[in-house]
Amino acid sequence: MHFSRVEVRHIGAAAALLMAGIYYLIGLGVLNVGGAANGGGVDLFQFGVGAGTAFLAVGVLLAVTDKRWLWALALFFQLMVFAMYIGVSGSRAPAFETWGITLRVIQIVLIGCLTYLTLTTTTRRTMEVRS
Repeated sequence: MHFSRVEVRHIGAAAALLMAGIYYLIGLGVLNVGGAANGGGVDLFQFGVGAGTAFLAVGVLLAVTDKRWLWALALFFQLMVFAMYIGVSGSRAPAFETWGITLRVIQIVLIGCLTYLTLTTTTRRTMEVRS
């Protein structure tokens, strides 16, 4: 099965927008993700709105443009977010929860799309001048 770059961008955009929606729901307190393991407060509103807005931006960019350098940058940041989720798991209670794992599964789709878009070239249409 072969997907065009536009189809891959749209799949990636859907994944990013779905993640944005989940993060906004976390920020609004609709979805419970636990808190800090040490009992300290975590501003989930700020976290959810910030993360949601970042993923919203990625989703919009995927829907409207096709720039390999942008996908490489987005891929780097997605890999950092994924690694940070694992890295700070010990400071959360619970360390891994349903919505965090759900977000990572969706993020794997986004990472796959960004990897494809980064490693493949765009085809440019050229116009021939006929005399």
